[in-house]
Formats: sequence, structure tokens, C-alpha cells
Amino acid sequence: LKTWEYEKDGLQLQKIIVLDNDSKNELFTIMSDDFRRIYKEPIPTTPLFDWDKLTHYYLSIQLPIPLSEEIPTQVSHQFIFRDTIENKNVTMNGGLFSPRKDGQPIVIASPLKSERNLLINQSTLGYHFDALFFLDGEIYTPERFAFDQLRLDSTFTNYFIGDPTVNESYINYRDTLYAVADGTINFIQDGMQENSGNLQDAPLVTANDYGGNYLILEIGSGLYAYYCHVVPNSFMVNTGDEVKEGDLIGLLGNSGNSTGPHLHFHISDGTDLFRATGVPFVLKSYTKIGNCETGLITPEVIENAMMEEMTIINLY
Repeated sequence: LKTWEYEKDGLQLQKIIVLDNDSKNELFTIMSDDFRRIYKEPIPTTPLFDWDKLTHYYLSIQLPIPLSEEIPTQVSHQFIFRDTIENKNVTMNGGLFSPRKDGQPIVIASPLKSERNLLINQSTLGYHFDALFFLDGEIYTPERFAFDQLRLDSTFTNYFIGDPTVNESYINYRDTLYAVADGTINFIQDGMQENSGNLQDAPLVTANDYGGNYLILEIGSGLYAYYCHVVPNSFMVNTGDEVKEGDLIGLLGNSGNSTGPHLHFHISDGTDLFRATGVPFVLKSYTKIGNCETGLITPEVIENAMMEEMTIINLY
């Protein structure tokens, strides 16, 4: 959502109501406590990015629609503000939005083959979905459907055992990464040192260093799969190589902008780590074995889907 700089008018955003514009039925309500990042000036500075100056506010939201219900033809918004000058509530109507009905997520093989995986943020309004990059007069969303992978122990409570500042303590460290589809290796960045566990002590010199040692796999139709934070010098392919689904790519590591060993994976429509648009995807198959909060379940094979939040899965 894009709004004017309402705080300059003494307004505080309290609530957003999402409506079916035809029926006027309320579809979703988001309270201020549940807002994700609202991008506005001043954006926190970093020497690695030359951010555009913002003259509006920007906020990302998700509208969940049950599979049993029709997607609305048009969606409208109501914004509930608190006027701190007049000491009253103010309701304003937002613009209309027409959801796409013809889009389908890409179906891919898993980039990992391991047990007790937790894929963080792929299906939630979290730090990937709401990440916006304001560069060169454009707004980019490369990480919108990304996930960060962790692997848990048999109790579903620990993802490292021992000293958290040592990479080898992490259950997923040096897990093998695989090609999610047939394609061509488009780009490899290699040679960056790893962080020491959760210390984030490896220097970042350029913006691309956020990805650490990373690989871009071109998978056709103008789409590219990104594997980030790989162990240095562990890539098993070279730029320009043709690969088949399931071919070995490299080893999961802890390089770049990382607080511990994990795979950051996403698919986008471009070969720039930041100047691209993220694309939704689902896995061909996985086995759901439990939930972080409720424990083990009878294993269930799921096809052509992405897991729910906090779901523990086996990948193959």
C-alpha cells in the first residue's frame, strides 16, 4: 500500500480494513500492532545502498482468501486514523485493487534433501514479504516469497547443539544443495569468508555481499532461482554449466548477511540480487511430520504446495 505522509498531518494509523468492493463485506482487518514495516523517511542508512528519498509511506499486507471462496473482483480499503490534533478518529477510503486470478505459482523440486526442516517466512507476512528496495526510482520486491531454512533436532526445539558461535554446531551446516529444475548456471559469487555462527563477524563490502557466496540458476521463462549464504569454495558447478533437476549445487553455509548457517532461497524475474520482483513457488512434494508448537503428527505427503507457518517437513 502507498499512502501520503499522514503523520505530518497529525494522524496516527490505527487500523486497515480490507473490503470486497462489490459486496462491501469485510475480508480482513489489520490492527496497528500487526503492521509490518512502514517505509518512510528517513530510511535507515547503509553505505552499501544508495536509497531513493521517499515522499510517501509504503506498507505491505497479505490478504488470505480460503480456497473454498471466490477471489474478489475488486478489493477496497478503509484506513482508520487517530487525529492527534482534533482528538478524534478519522476514516478515509483507499484506492481499488483488482487481484490477479490467472496466476499460478511455479512448481519446483526441493533445493534440499533432509529431515526436520523449518522453512521460515515463505508463507507469512514476515521480513521477506515486506522487504522493499527503493532504488533508481523503482520499488523492488525480490524476496517477497523467499524462505530461510533451518533444520531441527528430534525434539523440534533446537537448530544447533553446542556453541552457537561455531558453524559446526548447527544441524544444517554443510547440507547439500540441489538444482530445483533443469537450467543454466547464470552467476556465481564465491570466496567470501563465513560468519562465526551467530556473530555476524564477516565484513560486507558491497551490496551483493548480503547474499554471501551465492548462485543464480536460470530455470526458463525469464525466471531465476537464488541460493544464498553458501560455504566458500563449495560450489559443484561453474557459470554457464547446464544442470538437471536434482544435480548437486553446493553446500549450505553462513556467508554474507547471516545470523547462522541457513539457506536463503528465492525465485525472481531478474539477475540482480535486489533489482527484481519475487515470484511465488511451491514444492512438488514433501512430507509433513509435525509442528514446532504441537509436536509430531502422523506423516502426511503433501504435493504442489508450500508448508504452513511452523510446519516441520522432510524434503526429498
